[in-house]
Amino acid sequence: MNKLEALKKILDAAQEKQIWSKEITVYGYQFDYETTIISGLSKYWFGQHEVEERLCSLDSQGIHRNRPGTKKASIEYIVIHDTASTRSTADEYAHATYVANGGGGTSWHYSVGEQMACHQVPDDEVAYHAGDSLLVPFCLIPTGVKGNHPHPVVTIKEDYYYINGKKSQIKIPNISYVYDGETLVFASDGVKQVKQAPIGSSEGEASIHLQTEDINDAGLGIVLGANGFYYMAPTYYNATYQKIANRGGNLHSIGIETMVNQGSHLMRTWHRCAKLVAHLLVQNQLTVDQVKPHHFFSGKPCPQTLRSNQLWDEFMSYVNVEYQILKDFSDVSIELMVNHSKIDADGLIQEALDKGEAIPYQVRLTDQQDTLVLNYIATRGE
Repeated sequence: MNKLEALKKILDAAQEKQIWSKEITVYGYQFDYETTIISGLSKYWFGQHEVEERLCSLDSQGIHRNRPGTKKASIEYIVIHDTASTRSTADEYAHATYVANGGGGTSWHYSVGEQMACHQVPDDEVAYHAGDSLLVPFCLIPTGVKGNHPHPVVTIKEDYYYINGKKSQIKIPNISYVYDGETLVFASDGVKQVKQAPIGSSEGEASIHLQTEDINDAGLGIVLGANGFYYMAPTYYNATYQKIANRGGNLHSIGIETMVNQGSHLMRTWHRCAKLVAHLLVQNQLTVDQVKPHHFFSGKPCPQTLRSNQLWDEFMSYVNVEYQILKDFSDVSIELMVNHSKIDADGLIQEALDKGEAIPYQVRLTDQQDTLVLNYIATRGE
């Protein structure tokens, strides 16, 4: 099988056999709103990967304190957020400006919307977005458990993590109350948090008994080593969201905020983000398993619109396709050929198809040796 035939197999699988639509709720701190999203022609986005540089100033060069310039020891994750800002004006440019103006002490690397991916903090620098502190670096801790599946089941029993039913040598986080100045706050394994201890609490270990259901629903950072043993990244208890979460977000990740502003084309935002993520994975020699929701690092229900509408797996299917094509077929030109008022040049759809409507389209693949034209038909799903 030549290269174009191999790519054809991937695009065949990525094609939306029937165009689907879904009524969703978009969640925001100003207001929620209802909207309808419509799938594109494919899980692959035919739009261009574009990044606009809008780097904010270093702390040493201005009055703001959200870009210290600290270099990362390594990049281990790509973290996906959404802004939860639903006003129509809350687009990627507004958020890039917000970060440039201090971000209320927060920062992230990219703001992605329907129009552009705005780059605000260099990828190799620390930003403040994941909520897991700046005190615990990423590392891989031996669990002492052998296995052969890259995604094991983790449970808690007798204050230890169990992996596929086998006791590991890693204890669950220790929760205590410690003083931060004159305020008694939560601490996880001695690392202070901003969450105040309950009224009437005393300094010392907290009487909170963690169970398996307290693990965040995106799981824990576990890697199957070449020696057949599992290794686990540091975990902690986030008192604000009452979840066991993972370290490594602020110090070892690239943070991406996706836009959810009312009136924007959400599917274009998510496809643009997936294409950006694929480029970051390839550039940093990461795998798709290293793409995580913000929830993974804090227990916060973010990106809420993707998660609450059961669309996280859909988004990750876009990332998978983009990553596979970029990694193995970056030298192939992929051109969508369609002429229909309802379908944009990037393969996304502005208006639902009519019942029984069938729209033919083609995809032209070109490399240095050959050209292959793929023929498809878009129809409406029921």
